[in-house]
Amino acid sequence: MANTTTQVHVSGSASHINDDLPYLQAITRAVYASNAIVFRDWIYAASSRRKQGVTDAEVDWKDILDENIKAIKKSDLVVIETTRLRFSQGLQACIASQHKKPTLLVTRSQITDYSGLETTNKFITIKHYATEQELSDLVSKFIKQNSIPEKDLRFNMILDRRIYKHLRDKSYETGKNKSEIVRGVIEREIEERNP
Repeated sequence: MANTTTQVHVSGSASHINDDLPYLQAITRAVYASNAIVFRDWIYAASSRRKQGVTDAEVDWKDILDENIKAIKKSDLVVIETTRLRFSQGLQACIASQHKKPTLLVTRSQITDYSGLETTNKFITIKHYATEQELSDLVSKFIKQNSIPEKDLRFNMILDRRIYKHLRDKSYETGKNKSEIVRGVIEREIEERNP
Protein backbone atom coordinates (compact mmCIF):
# COMPACT_ATOMS: atom_id res chain seq x y z
CA MET A 1 0.00 0.00 0.00
CA ALA A 2 1.27 3.46 -0.87
CA ASN A 3 1.96 5.92 1.91
CA THR A 4 -1.04 8.02 2.80
CA THR A 5 -1.70 11.02 4.93
CA THR A 6 -5.31 10.06 5.49
CA GLN A 7 -6.66 11.63 8.67
CA VAL A 8 -9.55 9.87 10.37
CA HIS A 9 -11.91 11.36 12.93
CA VAL A 10 -12.97 8.61 15.35
CA SER A 11 -16.01 9.15 17.53
CA GLY A 12 -18.22 7.25 19.93
CA SER A 13 -20.07 7.62 23.20
CA ALA A 14 -17.91 9.25 25.88
CA SER A 15 -20.74 8.59 28.35
CA HIS A 16 -20.29 4.84 27.86
CA ILE A 17 -16.51 4.85 27.54
CA ASN A 18 -16.05 1.98 30.02
CA ASP A 19 -18.15 -0.40 27.89
CA ASP A 20 -16.96 0.84 24.50
CA LEU A 21 -13.25 1.34 25.26
CA PRO A 22 -12.03 -1.98 23.79
CA TYR A 23 -13.93 -1.29 20.57
CA LEU A 24 -12.78 2.32 20.29
CA GLN A 25 -9.21 1.12 20.82
CA ALA A 26 -9.72 -1.52 18.11
CA ILE A 27 -10.86 1.22 15.72
CA THR A 28 -7.80 3.31 16.59
CA ARG A 29 -5.44 0.36 16.07
CA ALA A 30 -7.08 -0.39 12.71
CA VAL A 31 -6.62 3.25 11.63
CA TYR A 32 -2.89 3.20 12.40
CA ALA A 33 -2.48 -0.29 10.89
CA SER A 34 -3.98 1.13 7.68
CA ASN A 35 -1.23 3.80 7.47
CA ALA A 36 -3.68 6.53 8.44
CA ILE A 37 -3.76 8.70 11.55
CA VAL A 38 -6.41 9.55 14.14
CA PHE A 39 -7.01 13.28 13.84
CA ARG A 40 -8.18 13.90 17.41
CA ASP A 41 -7.44 11.34 20.09
CA TRP A 42 -10.12 11.96 22.72
CA ILE A 43 -10.47 8.39 24.00
CA TYR A 44 -7.74 8.57 26.67
CA ALA A 45 -9.13 11.87 28.03
CA ALA A 46 -12.68 10.46 28.25
CA SER A 47 -11.43 7.28 29.94
CA SER A 48 -9.39 9.33 32.43
CA ARG A 49 -12.44 11.46 33.30
CA ARG A 50 -14.41 8.29 34.10
CA LYS A 51 -11.60 6.88 36.25
CA GLN A 52 -11.41 10.18 38.17
CA GLY A 53 -15.16 10.10 38.80
CA VAL A 54 -16.01 13.16 36.68
CA THR A 55 -19.73 13.07 35.91
CA ASP A 56 -21.31 13.93 32.56
CA ALA A 57 -22.84 17.03 34.16
CA GLU A 58 -19.34 18.35 34.96
CA VAL A 59 -18.07 17.99 31.37
CA ASP A 60 -18.05 20.96 28.98
CA TRP A 61 -19.92 19.19 26.16
CA LYS A 62 -20.15 22.35 24.05
CA ASP A 63 -16.36 22.62 23.92
CA ILE A 64 -16.04 18.91 23.09
CA LEU A 65 -18.65 19.19 20.33
CA ASP A 66 -16.83 22.22 18.88
CA GLU A 67 -13.57 20.22 18.84
CA ASN A 68 -15.35 17.32 17.13
CA ILE A 69 -16.80 19.59 14.47
CA LYS A 70 -13.36 21.10 13.77
CA ALA A 71 -11.89 17.60 13.57
CA ILE A 72 -14.57 16.46 11.12
CA LYS A 73 -13.93 19.45 8.85
CA LYS A 74 -10.18 18.80 8.78
CA SER A 75 -10.31 14.99 8.53
CA ASP A 76 -10.52 12.93 5.35
CA LEU A 77 -12.69 10.15 6.79
CA VAL A 78 -14.97 9.66 9.78
CA VAL A 79 -15.60 6.47 11.80
CA ILE A 80 -18.31 6.57 14.47
CA GLU A 81 -19.07 3.76 16.94
CA THR A 82 -22.86 3.99 17.29
CA THR A 83 -23.85 1.03 19.46
CA ARG A 84 -25.10 3.53 22.04
CA LEU A 85 -26.29 6.09 19.56
CA ARG A 86 -26.56 9.53 21.14
CA PHE A 87 -27.46 12.90 19.68
CA SER A 88 -23.78 13.81 19.40
CA GLN A 89 -22.95 10.83 17.15
CA GLY A 90 -25.94 11.53 14.92
CA LEU A 91 -25.00 15.19 14.67
CA GLN A 92 -21.39 14.31 13.82
CA ALA A 93 -22.55 11.90 11.10
CA CYS A 94 -24.78 14.62 9.67
CA ILE A 95 -21.97 17.22 9.73
CA ALA A 96 -19.55 14.75 8.12
CA SER A 97 -22.09 14.08 5.39
CA GLN A 98 -22.64 17.80 4.79
CA HIS A 99 -18.86 18.20 4.38
CA LYS A 100 -18.83 15.24 1.98
CA LYS A 101 -16.64 13.10 4.25
CA PRO A 102 -16.93 9.35 3.74
CA THR A 103 -18.36 8.15 7.06
CA LEU A 104 -18.51 4.66 8.53
CA LEU A 105 -21.07 4.02 11.29
CA VAL A 106 -20.34 0.77 13.14
CA THR A 107 -22.55 -0.88 15.73
CA ARG A 108 -22.83 -4.05 17.81
CA SER A 109 -26.59 -3.63 18.17
CA GLN A 110 -29.24 -4.42 15.62
CA ILE A 111 -29.44 -1.82 12.89
CA THR A 112 -33.07 -0.76 12.65
CA ASP A 113 -33.61 2.90 13.42
CA TYR A 114 -31.20 4.40 10.91
CA SER A 115 -30.53 1.70 8.30
CA GLY A 116 -32.42 3.72 5.65
CA LEU A 117 -29.80 6.45 6.04
CA GLU A 118 -27.23 4.43 4.09
CA THR A 119 -29.47 4.23 1.04
CA THR A 120 -30.30 7.94 1.07
CA ASN A 121 -26.80 9.28 1.68
CA LYS A 122 -23.86 8.25 -0.48
CA PHE A 123 -21.31 9.41 2.12
CA ILE A 124 -22.56 7.16 4.93
CA THR A 125 -21.90 3.43 5.28
CA ILE A 126 -23.46 1.48 8.15
CA LYS A 127 -21.99 -1.84 9.27
CA HIS A 128 -22.80 -4.29 12.05
CA TYR A 129 -20.02 -6.15 13.87
CA ALA A 130 -19.84 -8.71 16.66
CA THR A 131 -16.14 -8.96 17.54
CA GLU A 132 -13.15 -6.62 17.78
CA GLN A 133 -11.52 -8.47 14.87
CA GLU A 134 -14.59 -8.00 12.69
CA LEU A 135 -14.62 -4.31 13.65
CA SER A 136 -10.93 -3.93 12.77
CA ASP A 137 -11.52 -5.59 9.40
CA LEU A 138 -14.45 -3.26 8.62
CA VAL A 139 -12.45 -0.15 9.53
CA SER A 140 -9.39 -1.28 7.57
CA LYS A 141 -11.46 -2.04 4.48
CA PHE A 142 -13.26 1.32 4.73
CA ILE A 143 -9.96 3.22 4.99
CA LYS A 144 -8.44 1.28 2.10
CA GLN A 145 -11.44 2.04 -0.11
CA ASN A 146 -11.45 5.75 0.73
CA SER A 147 -7.78 6.69 1.09
CA ILE A 148 -6.00 8.69 -1.55
CA PRO A 149 -2.30 7.87 -1.97
CA GLU A 150 0.31 10.49 -1.18
CA LYS A 151 1.82 10.37 -4.65
CA ASP A 152 0.41 12.42 -7.52
CA LEU A 153 -2.42 10.76 -9.38
CA ARG A 154 -2.94 10.73 -13.12
CA PHE A 155 -6.31 11.79 -14.48
CA ASN A 156 -7.33 11.82 -18.13
CA MET A 157 -10.20 13.88 -19.50
CA ILE A 158 -11.95 14.29 -22.82
CA LEU A 159 -12.29 17.90 -23.98
CA ASP A 160 -14.38 19.34 -26.73
CA ARG A 161 -12.68 21.45 -29.39
CA ARG A 162 -13.64 24.81 -27.82
CA ILE A 163 -12.20 23.94 -24.38
CA TYR A 164 -9.05 22.45 -25.89
CA LYS A 165 -8.48 25.59 -27.98
CA HIS A 166 -8.95 27.77 -24.89
CA LEU A 167 -6.46 25.68 -22.90
CA ARG A 168 -3.95 25.74 -25.76
CA ASP A 169 -4.24 29.54 -26.07
CA LYS A 170 -3.99 30.01 -22.29
CA SER A 171 -0.93 27.76 -22.24
CA TYR A 172 0.72 29.86 -24.92
CA GLU A 173 -0.13 33.14 -23.11
CA THR A 174 1.05 32.04 -19.66
CA GLY A 175 3.88 29.67 -20.53
CA LYS A 176 2.23 26.96 -18.38
CA ASN A 177 1.30 23.54 -19.67
CA LYS A 178 -2.39 22.59 -19.91
CA SER A 179 -2.25 20.43 -16.77
CA GLU A 180 -0.91 23.32 -14.68
CA ILE A 181 -3.75 25.56 -15.90
CA VAL A 182 -6.44 22.98 -15.04
CA ARG A 183 -4.86 22.29 -11.62
CA GLY A 184 -4.77 26.04 -10.92
CA VAL A 185 -8.49 26.39 -11.68
CA ILE A 186 -9.32 23.44 -9.39
CA GLU A 187 -7.06 24.72 -6.59
CA ARG A 188 -8.75 28.15 -6.72
CA GLU A 189 -12.14 26.45 -6.50
CA ILE A 190 -11.00 24.44 -3.45
CA GLU A 191 -9.60 27.58 -1.75
CA GLU A 192 -12.86 29.47 -2.33
CA ARG A 193 -14.94 26.65 -0.83
CA ASN A 194 -12.60 26.00 2.12
CA PRO A 195 -11.20 29.36 3.24
